Amino acid sequence: MNIVITGCSQGIGAELVKIWSKDHFVYGISRNEKKLNELKNKLDKKENFKFLAESITQLNSASIDSFIDIDKIDLLVNNAGFLVNKPFEEINYEDYKQVMDTNFWGIFNLSQLLLSRLSNARGHILNISSMGGVMNSSKFPGLSLYSSSKGAVSILSECLYEELKPHNIRVNALALGAVQTEMLSKAFPNYTAETSPNQMARFIDSIIINGDKLLNGQIIKVSSSNP
Repeated sequence: MNIVITGCSQGIGAELVKIWSKDHFVYGISRNEKKLNELKNKLDKKENFKFLAESITQLNSASIDSFIDIDKIDLLVNNAGFLVNKPFEEINYEDYKQVMDTNFWGIFNLSQLLLSRLSNARGHILNISSMGGVMNSSKFPGLSLYSSSKGAVSILSECLYEELKPHNIRVNALALGAVQTEMLSKAFPNYTAETSPNQMARFIDSIIINGDKLLNGQIIKVSSSNP
């Protein structure tokens, strides 16, 4: 497979790169060039990982065309995310813009930019959402903006499932619960999750390898705790 993954310099994204680069070619997009280089140096097959150190909010057709020189992408994993932990009354427009640009527009934009490549491969878009972005789950003070952005991701995924049928592109989202990442530490500084990034990455890999053709238009809750 040819895979594109965002937010892959650390956490779940980095663990997925370690797993997938053993047997597939992975294009990684993340802002932190230092961490991307460190990740590449740890891989068993470094030649299977190519990265672009760029914000997903700044991507355009020229940058994607120069980065990806093939016409088929089998899997796009929209994993990049940004979190603001603030009381509702303190949130401002700049907070909103940072969160929504990364968590929502980044997915929207990159999915558009890769549309023809995904269609050529009869590919799959997998969006990483959150338990905070689904109805009737526990919600937490300080995370109104982040959770709302992930709710938008969930609804966008359902919309794209319908709209991209003519392109033969499958679309699903995983609403993740607590995983011990840097983002979780920012949201819940004194909390330790039961699930590690590697454990979640192996679970996601199993869905892609074993259940990819069976799932379409689903928002799947993946959580042993929330948080």
